[in-house]
Order: sequence, then C-alpha cells, then structure tokens
Amino acid sequence: MLRSAATLAFLLSSLAAPASASDWRILAQFDDAPEGLVSDGAGGYFVSLYHSGHIMRVGKDGKSSQIADLRSVIGDAEGSTVGLDWDRKDTIYVAFSEYSKHFPWPAKANLAVEARGDATVTKSGLYKVTISTGKVEPVVTRADGYPFCFPDDPAVAADGKVYVSDLSLQAIWKVDPAKKSAEVWSKDPLFSPGDRSLSGYPVGVNGIALSGDGKSLFGVTGGIPMLVKVPINADGSAGKAEMLAYGYDNMDGLEVDAEGNFYLTETARSEVWKVSADTKKRQQLGNPLQAPLGAPASIAFGDGEVCVTNLNFFGHLPAEKANSIACGKLADPLW
Repeated sequence: MLRSAATLAFLLSSLAAPASASDWRILAQFDDAPEGLVSDGAGGYFVSLYHSGHIMRVGKDGKSSQIADLRSVIGDAEGSTVGLDWDRKDTIYVAFSEYSKHFPWPAKANLAVEARGDATVTKSGLYKVTISTGKVEPVVTRADGYPFCFPDDPAVAADGKVYVSDLSLQAIWKVDPAKKSAEVWSKDPLFSPGDRSLSGYPVGVNGIALSGDGKSLFGVTGGIPMLVKVPINADGSAGKAEMLAYGYDNMDGLEVDAEGNFYLTETARSEVWKVSADTKKRQQLGNPLQAPLGAPASIAFGDGEVCVTNLNFFGHLPAEKANSIACGKLADPLW
C-alpha cells in the first residue's frame, strides 16, 4: 500500500511539473521589446514593439517584417505601444499610452493618479492600422477629450466594437471605431486595489479576452492579482464583475482557448499558467528556471504551442535572449 501511494504521488508530481526547457524556444528577436501579440491566422503573429511604435509581422519561420509605424501619427511622443488585436480582416487595433513629463508613471508607480490628470498628454488612446497599406489612424485619443490613462489591451468583438483595458484608470473602455467614440464600459470596484495592492503596483485590469460566445469579458488584474469575469448584458452593458481565480503575482497577458481554458502570464515571477475552464485547476507551463521567459506580457496560440512576448521589464533575460517571442509546447492537460 505504501509503495503504491508513493508511486502515485511521484506520477502526480511528474505530471504537475512545468514543461522542460527543451519544450521552449525563441521564435524571433527584435531591436526593441515586444509587447502585444496576436495570431495572424496563417501560423505567424502580429507584434507591437514597446518603445519604437513599430508593428511587426512574424512568420512561423521566425522571420519578421515591419507593417506599420505608429510614429507616423504619434510623432516623437514618449510612451508605450502596448497591446493589439486583429479584426480577422485588414485591421489591427493598437493601444498607445503616452507618458507624462511632469509625473513619470509608470516609471514611478506612486504617481499613477497624478499622471492620468496631466492635460498635456494627448496621444494616449486606440489606433487603427490597415495591414494592406500600413496606414495608421487614431480612432479615439485624449486629444478627443477622452480621459484615457494607460490604455493597455484591446479585444475586438464580433460586432466590430473594441474593448480596451485601462491599467491606471482601473477600468475597461468600449470603443465604437465607426463612430470614433468611447465610453467607460466597466469601472467595477473589483478592479481597484485601493491602498491594498498586493503586487506593489496601484493598477487595475491588464490583459482582456472575450468568451467564445461573446457573453463575457475576462481580464487579469495587477494590483490585487486575479482572473476576473465581467458579464456582457443583453443590451451590451457590463454586469457586475466576479473573481474567478487568485493566488498569483502581477499579471499581464490573457487568452482563452476553444474549450474555455485560460492562459495567463505573470510579469514579476516570469511564469506562464494554464487554468481550467471551471478555474478549479491550474498548470504551470513555464518559469524562468527552465524556459527563456522574462516578464512575459501578451500571449497567443500557435500550432500546438503557446507563445509570449518577453517584455523583460525587470531585466530577467540576458541580451542574447531578450527582446524576444518565446514559444512552448502545450503540455498534456492534467484534467
């Protein structure tokens, strides 16, 4: 009996282990830190570069090419080119967050509130990239009067509307690209860490993703790290948010697979997790001890693998592995 129990315990511990280092590879590297990532539907990816504002396309062979440059519209504005999403046609939506010269958030985390009140910041918002031409156009920005603070991650809905998380406003916007209008769709109290931030960062929702049936929006939070669900009511309004899972560090990226399982990235611990659709089970897919992971940001699915952008915000990775997209095999599920 004791031997059987020990054998079972060993097998379970082996199954629960993350993928081995050999299961992870560097797909592509850039001359700038990649942040946003989405599949291009052809085995490759669209990627945003954090500082330069370049929008890249990476083939499944790892070769990259530039398809657009946000600098053609935002000029020399200093800020972060953050998440992006693709409408499955000819349009990529990209979030850009301009920095305040007076209150340098996010460089100084305690100045988030002051920075978002800086009226001289006008470029923060959502931008549209036409893939076939490379043309960049603003959709909605602070210059239009909208109080975007740190627009972070867009998610395109089936009706063409675009949800955009706002990290320091601790809210989710809903943008109508056709009307070039925006509304604060959800500013649920669950998003705000108040003075109780567990990660050390006074931030709200980061990565977001829609459910397959379009009836829910999911998000990961950074201040009090959680996986949350916001119901989408029949009239399109936001329902009351609910916590689905917790017990993580500062989270960034989020994706949902066809079975409803969640894939999350943690920046401070440089970990990648899979969480079951019922959120009762979780499996670590990668950590920096056995995979080239450095503050992984956005996450996307490839052919039998999951890929992340290494923002390397905390300098985890050496130069030969930094500024990269890392891909790991999708481990056999434990459930």
